[in-house]
Amino acid sequence: MTLKLKKIKLVTALMLAIPLQAFSADLLKANTDFKNKDYAQATTAYLEGAELGSAHAYYQLGVIHSMGLGTPKDPVNALIYFYLAAQQNYHNSASLLYKMLSNLDTEQQQSIKALLKNYESQQAEIQEKYFPVINQNNLAFKVTFNGKAALEHKVYSEDLQTDSTFDEFDISSGGFDDEEEDSTTSIISSKRPILIVEHDVGSDGSIRNILDIQKRGATIKYREAYKLFPLAKPEFKGMPVEFIHRAYIGAAVYDGFDIREEYPALHRELRMLLKKGTDDNTLAEQYNYAMALLNFPWLATEPDQAELALKKLSEKGHPSAMYEYGLKLYREQKNIPQAIHWISEASKFGLARAEYRLAKILQTSPWVMADDSKALFWYESAMEKGHAASTLRATEIKLTSKDLSLRDVNGAIEYLAQVKDSQTANPEYFHLLALSYKDRKQRDFKLVVENLETAIRIANRANWDVSEWEDLLATLTTGRVSITE
Repeated sequence: MTLKLKKIKLVTALMLAIPLQAFSADLLKANTDFKNKDYAQATTAYLEGAELGSAHAYYQLGVIHSMGLGTPKDPVNALIYFYLAAQQNYHNSASLLYKMLSNLDTEQQQSIKALLKNYESQQAEIQEKYFPVINQNNLAFKVTFNGKAALEHKVYSEDLQTDSTFDEFDISSGGFDDEEEDSTTSIISSKRPILIVEHDVGSDGSIRNILDIQKRGATIKYREAYKLFPLAKPEFKGMPVEFIHRAYIGAAVYDGFDIREEYPALHRELRMLLKKGTDDNTLAEQYNYAMALLNFPWLATEPDQAELALKKLSEKGHPSAMYEYGLKLYREQKNIPQAIHWISEASKFGLARAEYRLAKILQTSPWVMADDSKALFWYESAMEKGHAASTLRATEIKLTSKDLSLRDVNGAIEYLAQVKDSQTANPEYFHLLALSYKDRKQRDFKLVVENLETAIRIANRANWDVSEWEDLLATLTTGRVSITE
């Protein structure tokens, strides 16, 4: 086999020339394109993933170049991509690399190995460019919640005011999460609904950006009532911080016996999932098995069974498992560097909820160095996949970042227009809209005040701390009187 060493320089150009914020990777779509034999589209997306240091993207590019899929066979580029994947111990890339190198004579091996050394620092450069830098000084400390080590994740139906709350709270024109009830669900039911949600916890203990993880039954009123549910305020070394939480509501707190009595079909379904969690079944079946263990802990027969199942799938390259495993470690504050690593790996695939979480970590986590520029990159990547909360966070950066190079009022106005119809019950939307009217070239003082008042009114109903917004409103509406003799 004759290798054309001059092609190695081309790979470097492809992988390092794309500037920050010029693209967003979507390896899930790339995998679909690859399966459909649209190799040109897949290659473009994999190159974007390679720019983020994705081992999966490296591996797939190695396959494409070694087999000549949509491009002439190129053993040099294939070898380099497999080498980059092998640096992260991905799949069988190390054995493929060894096999390819063993086919070379001694002189060629020495030449190739010397050239491959040029790529050894690449992963560190990518890490520095896009991903969080751990604050080692803070790893020994944990977030507490009014002095407690963790938030209570079980929420009982009787603790929620599901009957009287909604007469005064308008949810007809949207909400914080745009979720619609399943049209097949009966509104009148004697069963308690099953609802498992993930959400941000504000520094004031408020519940924000709810995402349904698992639901069954009529869950709308439970979700809306939970938004008003008071949580303990998260603190880090005595200072308020934001955090992430997962809550089990209604029948989600039941044990196996109660689930079997009230949801027999679900109980059978979960039992079937347990039988499909072995390595002999598909990754999708193994993931469903791991999530069943995570969402219904009474299914577990061994300690940390869900966590171990998610870890195994993460190491096999399953992006959703990477996110769930990393997030579990982060929520439970077990191993923060590993948690952030796996959330980052899921983000490389273009998983929107992982990109959003990574961006939030870059802005609010006490265990990393804050970086609005990196956060904006990931928010905008999630935005392209329709993630509304990321659109608002990106807007906030463009309006308020301390990094003045990121300020962009016109860009913020454009982003707010994209989510206008879905965020009409979200106080953050109106707060940002008020700021945009305050800062745009054609300032409209009346709309600043109107939108700020709307933000405060809705936020008060949701038990948010709006003291900063009220101070801003007071500053804007209080006149100054000068007395001269």
